[in-house]
Amino acid sequence: MRNRQLRRLGLLALPTVLALTSVGVPSAAQERAAGPARPDVARPNIVFVLGDDFGWTDLSSPLTNQGNANDFYETPTLERIARQGMAFDNAYASPNCAPTRAALLTGLYAPRPTNNIYLVDDLNRGGDDTLLVGPPQGLPDEDVALPAAAVTVGERLQGAGYTMGYLGKFHVAATPSDITTVHGFDENIGGTHAGAPGAYHAQNGTFVSQIGPELDAFAADYTQQYVDDNIKPYAHTTDPSALDALVGTDKHVSDALADATIDFVDRNKDDPFLAFLSTYAVHTPVGAKQARADLLAKYRAKTPGTGPSNPAYGALVEGLDQSVARVIEHLETTADPRRPGHKLADNTVVVFTGDNGGVGQFTDNGPLRGEKGELREGGLRVPLIAWSGNPALVDGNTVNHTPVYSADLHTTFASLAGARTPGARTPGARTPAGQPLDGVDLSGLFADASKELDRDALYWHLPGYLIDASRDQHPQSVIRSGRWKLLYNYEDRTWELYDLVADIGEGDNRAAREPQVVHRLGHKLIRWLDKLDAPLATLRDGHDPLSFTVSGDVYANGHTSHHRNETLVVEPGEEMPVVLTGPAAR
Repeated sequence: MRNRQLRRLGLLALPTVLALTSVGVPSAAQERAAGPARPDVARPNIVFVLGDDFGWTDLSSPLTNQGNANDFYETPTLERIARQGMAFDNAYASPNCAPTRAALLTGLYAPRPTNNIYLVDDLNRGGDDTLLVGPPQGLPDEDVALPAAAVTVGERLQGAGYTMGYLGKFHVAATPSDITTVHGFDENIGGTHAGAPGAYHAQNGTFVSQIGPELDAFAADYTQQYVDDNIKPYAHTTDPSALDALVGTDKHVSDALADATIDFVDRNKDDPFLAFLSTYAVHTPVGAKQARADLLAKYRAKTPGTGPSNPAYGALVEGLDQSVARVIEHLETTADPRRPGHKLADNTVVVFTGDNGGVGQFTDNGPLRGEKGELREGGLRVPLIAWSGNPALVDGNTVNHTPVYSADLHTTFASLAGARTPGARTPGARTPAGQPLDGVDLSGLFADASKELDRDALYWHLPGYLIDASRDQHPQSVIRSGRWKLLYNYEDRTWELYDLVADIGEGDNRAAREPQVVHRLGHKLIRWLDKLDAPLATLRDGHDPLSFTVSGDVYANGHTSHHRNETLVVEPGEEMPVVLTGPAAR
């Protein structure tokens, strides 16, 4: 019993990762094993909070980042729910905003042809001199947006009788109206096709054009009553006079989104609901004008931490945390009309995560290598916390080491709601047409920390460039399986292999010393790319043809082939292949 208690509190030595044992779409048996929620719990409400650019080490909690808590930015509420709930320290997203949102909304890997989203903007953010050229992405007109045919979590839960509210940044809609007319949300409050807020404060009671006009209903200037009721109770070590000085100033978007979320909950609590709170914080612009004045003053007066200590960024981080605090307290103090004698928190699952790694200019992803926009761990790892007032929904006081991915949350929310998904039959649920899901149901894992997921690997594919002053992302594909992470570099057809248990910073390339691991995982990666019919970057026009001799498996042009000491030639405009030397995959 003593060891069980210590293990649940994260105080007993544990392996950094748990073994992963299967791949792809979960079978019906797998979904039943991992969820849905226990039958004695009414279909729970779901509050999902997605921090924008909120990195793995941006929390003051050590539980989601293997002890690498931030010592400058303060997140007391996220620290609390990580401690009380289930904290995941091997949670992954995509390298930046748009592909993660596509995966969350559809339950599919972002590179699947039905999503076709890899990065924000385009795949050629490396200038005109790169060796390769990335393919088009997004819709045919090159908008980085979901197609109308995509079945989103909004549609899936709508079909199961949930009221769906979207609050904040959406980004992957062709038009703002698509959020409700195409993508299954009953309400959209503040979401547009834009990827950044433009400005964090309202101006004369109106937010700027990048933020949807529906949020203007919550954009009125701060009043004394608002400050007393909604800011002072959640302020920590802040000068009271600085709080009172907010009266009469412009509303911050993080506070407005908390207002809108609480309002949505109150209007829809008679029936099950999902509130998708997609914060604009902590995305750029980051500066003194974007910070709430009281928090900016607090961080300017604070002793710098051991890493980057940007006062304006710290103000955005803690402002987001205060928004979460208000929502959590509202759930804990509001009666649940569906369960007399209980509060809403007793039948609500709250999930918090980020959409990609932190931006190196403002935060420190260490000990991870890389940052937002890169396929290194610093670009992919994010915090993930599940919390509920009901232990039947979330097995609390637990640190979970299972590698999980953004698309899993789509499948998890569908399972909690009793919505039908491919491979699982839920009597009575009405949902849109089925489609295969890459996401695995985590609801059973939330409810019982002793469960394990039956999945072999996680995958990423980025057939393009993101090169700027701090980032150097070239075309790569990646597989993470158990302790191993294998990367393929398309430009020079080389492999990198890292043991993430011993080398979380990806500093020791073990590919030459572990050829069997490279072959085993390389074959899996090639099969995954082939299954997706993944497009590859092509040799730039005007470049001389490239020729090389191959003995092994090759993936290009949508299929895999095996070659024995054959010379292959890549002409300009043709795809640069994946080449894995050695015996053919069995």
